[in-house]
Amino acid sequence: MPCDIEYVPGTFCKKINCSYHKILEQSSNGDYVRNKKILCDDCYAWQFCNWLKENDWKVMKSLKEIPRMSGKELALHIKGIVDTDIAEDLSLDDVLCL
Repeated sequence: MPCDIEYVPGTFCKKINCSYHKILEQSSNGDYVRNKKILCDDCYAWQFCNWLKENDWKVMKSLKEIPRMSGKELALHIKGIVDTDIAEDLSLDDVLCL
């Protein structure tokens, strides 16, 4: 189930009050990415975002939805199984072994 919330660039940066974000906001589109690659090189959030793009991955659940899932449901989603009904008879250990 895709997340209905559209990601707005800089959301994480604003939330943690990144000192570089104000500088980056003033950049044009081409300069923004170029400067971000330099300034945010050691930022794990930026590295994760790039890893997602490079591997053609997408975040399918928002952080608010994850706590509502059981450990078994979360394991199924991590394994790429979205339809939890097919694994109804499996235990959490069985799911983790898939």
